[in-house]
Amino acid sequence: MRVYFVRHGETDYDVVAARGVRGWATSFAPLSPLGRLQIDTIARDYRLQEADVIVCSSYARALESAALLSRTLNKPLYVEYDLHEWLPQKDPLGEIDGELLQRATDELRPGDAVADAPWESVEEVRARVLRVLARYRGFERLVVVTHAVVIQCVLGMQRAIDHAEIVPYDLDETVPAPAAPAAPVRH
Repeated sequence: MRVYFVRHGETDYDVVAARGVRGWATSFAPLSPLGRLQIDTIARDYRLQEADVIVCSSYARALESAALLSRTLNKPLYVEYDLHEWLPQKDPLGEIDGELLQRATDELRPGDAVADAPWESVEEVRARVLRVLARYRGFERLVVVTHAVVIQCVLGMQRAIDHAEIVPYDLDETVPAPAAPAAPVRH
């Protein structure tokens, strides 16, 4: 299966910051006008037009990006919680600890799992994303709208990934994916 990972467009965090939003709630931030333009621009890319479906993270920036692509490309859209951003601390209700966030970011490296770390390892992120992709193996081409660190973890990349960048990936059908829940419901 050919997967086209797409990083969401530029996000307007000023909208949520102006309202005093902090912590995980900042994930409700929408795209900026530039972010919308970035997604509208890549929607013309021939690779995306060949896709069967679009799958995205439930975070607002990815969801808005995927919705724009879905409307332009006239492709079905599925929202998958497990395509969410990397968790620099696993407690979603806890206040974000700046020191922990910096330490997690510094230590997030493939194969460098820190014992009992309170953040997701590269391997954990990769496994949860592969479980999602396994449910879509019936499709030939899939657009996956998600986050830079998620794409980096799945592909083993160290370089930065730009907003609205398209990163192709061939999911080897012969490699068993981690155990998967039931297939998505089609509406």
